[in-house]
Amino acid sequence: MSITISSMRAEDCSAVSEIEKECFSQPWSPEDIERQLTLSMARTFVAKDGEKTVGFINVWVVADEINLNNIAVTSAYRGKGIGRTLLEHMEKNITAERCNLEVRVSNEAAIGLYRSMGFEEVGLRRAFYKEPTEDALLMTKHYR
Repeated sequence: MSITISSMRAEDCSAVSEIEKECFSQPWSPEDIERQLTLSMARTFVAKDGEKTVGFINVWVVADEINLNNIAVTSAYRGKGIGRTLLEHMEKNITAERCNLEVRVSNEAAIGLYRSMGFEEVGLRRAFYKEPTEDALLMTKHYR
């Protein structure tokens, strides 16, 4: 396995859409994913094993703040450090004061990853997620 990280291109959108469908109960539409290529605030990085897209991270950068919208790794590649690699790549390639994210309170693996990378719990959003309805933990990491 040789994982590379690069900016999402138009030809990556279909694979990213498939990962969205696999990983999220309310995935973004293929059109929403394609739209990220045209939004000046959007940054999407893909993780590939050879030519196969195995994960991605999407963030919006507004002023000096990153909002992490989605990060996902296909089930066959989880537990191999790809999520951490995507987050590290984002941090190396985007300058910001802080990064904010929401995560399902039941997603212990993701919460553990975020904590290990310096994110702190700063709030709770009640019934933030649907299908199933669940609270979101709000986490922030300060870079300055």
